[in-house]
Amino acid sequence: MRREYLKRTPKPRINLLIVKAIENALKQIKIDSLKQSARLSLVRFYNRQYAEISRLTPTTLEVLAVAGLLLSGELKPNNSRVTALMVKGIFIENYTVNVPNANLYGVPLRKFQEDYLRDNVKPVFDRLIKDQPRDPNDLTGRNSLRNLAEMEVRYNDHLQQIEDLKATGHKLVIASTHADCSDRCRPWQGRVYSLDGTSGTTDDGRKYVPLEVATDVFYTTKAGKTYKNGLLGFNCRHFLIPYKSGYRFPKPNAEEERKQYAITLKQREYERNVRHWRTEALTTKGIDDKRYTEARKKAIAWNKAYIEYSRENNRAYYPSRTKII
Repeated sequence: MRREYLKRTPKPRINLLIVKAIENALKQIKIDSLKQSARLSLVRFYNRQYAEISRLTPTTLEVLAVAGLLLSGELKPNNSRVTALMVKGIFIENYTVNVPNANLYGVPLRKFQEDYLRDNVKPVFDRLIKDQPRDPNDLTGRNSLRNLAEMEVRYNDHLQQIEDLKATGHKLVIASTHADCSDRCRPWQGRVYSLDGTSGTTDDGRKYVPLEVATDVFYTTKAGKTYKNGLLGFNCRHFLIPYKSGYRFPKPNAEEERKQYAITLKQREYERNVRHWRTEALTTKGIDDKRYTEARKKAIAWNKAYIEYSRENNRAYYPSRTKII
């Protein structure tokens, strides 16, 4: 969208290109509910982004382009593009190619260009960078499409996991444990459950109840979409294994839980920083070379730090979490 807008492509044409890009991306999604949400989210995202970038008028962009070309010596003062700007009332005066004290309204051209970028262009691109596709089912606007995708994929993976266990004839399963467990899952982790709706006691003395007791805790968003939000609900990282007599997942202590939770939060912080600088680099490429170069270097540095931190703490790192959607 940014590239086509800067090329002054008519909006109806940009609309067609965006729809095509979105539909091509949706072909890779196998979960119907996620596909529907993604389509709505991305169309809304495009509309917001277009409204924001259209604050940069063609004249604004032309001034920057001409200023840059004049400074580089690629454009002469009597060029038709300069003449066109003068007709619009934007006068480039007292200019000789490669003369450092060349003025625009009595202001050095380099300073004019830098001030124009800072005051007119940077605020727009800052807002573009901060925005992201949002979960259309979350009216608060806090949940992103990225988070929704993870929720849906994990949830569907859990459903498939249960079906696979049932298909192989297993009656009892054990839920895994992990240190940075959420409050909603903590009462349910590490326990034994049945897949056939029965309750009872295992041969090693543990009580079990139907899995649905732990999983069927429902949550409805303000948009009216309902999720199972108990064990194996959205964003849950637990898994099930077939029951084995005497086998128990280790139970983390409180100190270990706090430590692991802090590591998880730090990983998410690293991931957000990588995505931020990658987005800034992508957004400013071809517009502000200095800012693009700086953002690209920071994206690389943050990604390296993310990988090193994860390895130091014996955690997996996830390239999918640092990609830009």
